Amino acid sequence: MIATLTILGCGSMNQETIEDFRQKHFENYKNAVLETLKNNTISLFDDDILSLLKKPPLDSMDVIKCKFLELDKRHKTIIKADVLDKILEDYRKKVITYISDWKKIRITELQKIIISFSPKKETDVIKFNKKDFIPLNRKLKKTIKADISTIIEKKIVKNVNQLFTKNIDEKTADTLSNEMIKFVRSAYIKQLLESIDFKVIVKDTTLINGVREQGERFLFTKLNSYLLNGNE
Repeated sequence: MIATLTILGCGSMNQETIEDFRQKHFENYKNAVLETLKNNTISLFDDDILSLLKKPPLDSMDVIKCKFLELDKRHKTIIKADVLDKILEDYRKKVITYISDWKKIRITELQKIIISFSPKKETDVIKFNKKDFIPLNRKLKKTIKADISTIIEKKIVKNVNQLFTKNIDEKTADTLSNEMIKFVRSAYIKQLLESIDFKVIVKDTTLINGVREQGERFLFTKLNSYLLNGNE
């Protein structure tokens, strides 16, 4: 929050001093908006998106595990539950390590708007518009999808056959393996990305509104402060 500047017992100030205060007020405003962007992004990834990637509190909420067990039951086989748990644990541990890179993309792209902001008139403030997020979110989604797909191949697809017991016949193993791989490569990723998209849209809207409110406070202080206007 940008604190309202007040002045007590000040005499007249020269124009240079007033300009110094105005510049400092402007810099504080830009820094506050930048901090809002960072906090919004941290919350998006470390809270919202992380909740979609880490192990769910209940097995019934684990879409991969539930799907694999459903396929196992349909084919009347028994897969190694402990191996499945280890595979999913390794997958989740790895995918979570990419979160810092995703955060960096969002902050780097959006902070360009803040850093480059130069008011043309007294009432100009920093604004984020919905169109500002379109190329960013397209880039972010492409990156996240590629990263998750790569990890799925390395941590799940590559190890699917480890789930089967020795007494399973080759034909059943091949069919079950193909269905599991098809699920994690398509339906799972699609569902996950849709959930991430929703989280991103909500946080984008929160950021737009938060920055607008900061702009309103900045203008109020700028237009009403004795210190910034040189009034005695």
